[in-house]
Amino acid sequence: MQFINTNRAKTAKLKLSQHRVQGERSRLSVFQVAQLMDTVKIGNGESAHQNTSVFFSLN
Repeated sequence: MQFINTNRAKTAKLKLSQHRVQGERSRLSVFQVAQLMDTVKIGNGESAHQNTSVFFSLN
């Protein structure tokens, strides 16, 4: 399973680097870029839930 995540992360990094080079001519939407960035984060071992937290106070 780790190999699959690593392969997906490498593919996502490649697509993101191509997107960066193409700039405005890129065919990727904002949502596709965000999804690729999430794939890279998860592939690097970061959890999507790790960065989110809810703070509240009861008085």
